[in-house]
Amino acid sequence: MSTDGPGPAQRISLERLSVSALQLIIIGVAGYGALLVWGKLQFILLPFFVAVLLAALLTPVAAFLHAKLRFPRFLSAITTVVFLIVVVAGLLTLVAPDIVTQAEDISKQVEKGIKELPNVLHDLGLKDEDIQKYSRDITDKLQDSLGAIGGQLGSGVISAAQGVVNVAASIFLAIIMLIYLLIDGTGFWRGFLRFAPADRRVGWHDGGKRAWTAITMYVRSQVIVAIIDGVGVAVGLTIIGVPLAVPLGVFTFIVAFIPYVGAIVAGLAAMLVALSTKGLEGMIGAFVVALVVQQIEGNILQPILIGRSVRLHPMTVLLGVGAGSALLGLAGAFLATPVIAGVAAAAGWLEDDEELDGPEPEEIAPPEQDPLGSPSDAVRAGDDPGDTGEFPTSGGAKAPPDDDA
Repeated sequence: MSTDGPGPAQRISLERLSVSALQLIIIGVAGYGALLVWGKLQFILLPFFVAVLLAALLTPVAAFLHAKLRFPRFLSAITTVVFLIVVVAGLLTLVAPDIVTQAEDISKQVEKGIKELPNVLHDLGLKDEDIQKYSRDITDKLQDSLGAIGGQLGSGVISAAQGVVNVAASIFLAIIMLIYLLIDGTGFWRGFLRFAPADRRVGWHDGGKRAWTAITMYVRSQVIVAIIDGVGVAVGLTIIGVPLAVPLGVFTFIVAFIPYVGAIVAGLAAMLVALSTKGLEGMIGAFVVALVVQQIEGNILQPILIGRSVRLHPMTVLLGVGAGSALLGLAGAFLATPVIAGVAAAAGWLEDDEELDGPEPEEIAPPEQDPLGSPSDAVRAGDDPGDTGEFPTSGGAKAPPDDDA
């Protein structure tokens, strides 16, 4: 009789479990310390992160002005920032007045749509009294929440005036930091590398290049996706005759920077407005519009613009957005995904050639369906990302060790 076969299952030793628990405790303490630092330095850190994301978006413009038009670096950076301010100010001038005047109307229409949800459920054949009771309780809570939002929109001028100084100061800091990053982002990165041990600076530099490439690809593609989503929703709602189509399109553009969650929120808002104005048929039409836009984004735009190099698992993104929102509010929801993408790329977690213990990768996920994706040629070869930005690189040369640091 053959005795070959799987051996007894290995027991998890208490020592190994203790070490793992200690590592988790250390990570938790470090994370808690980072939150404390964020709370104390948010006034500086938030403009810095915004400046980094804008630098990832605008570096090609500054590089074009410097390389092709022979602008000095400081002049190309200032020109790029002025161009951004003009574009944003122009868009706000065109759409902001209508958005402000119609924002309260959107809130009222959404509230009206929520009130009509129980009747829609009844028309669909849901006769059970308990279902009707629970649905009315839920809609009452949503109605109260949106009513509070509508009240804030109506009296928001006073509260906004109280914080206008802080907002203006944050915007000013972000602009100044953006100019310096566009002028000499490489110098800032080299200065940061001085905090690393001399024998590890090359590894830190390579990780920084991967992170910068991932953040750059994410930011630029997300801006394009958000624009297409907003325009698609506005055009679709206009075709089916839903009012407030343009404000809802602008709202879709804004929340599109929060992956997955933003699309759901924007779709629900459009459906409730359509329900309150066009009835059940309008609600179905708005649902179709939102579904078509999201299918185009997920199946066409995201694969083409981002590819597989910075693709994160949806659960990772959802957990990150939820944790960022819970810990840092709206800013955390917006910053969660690019931060996760940058950290994952820097650590090499997005690469598919690492050796894993246990089953072979092909047994877990076939190559053609590999959720981890493969790094871009620039990242795999260690080359500069080129037009994706020069923040962490300088002419393709790795940061040399500095024995004097």
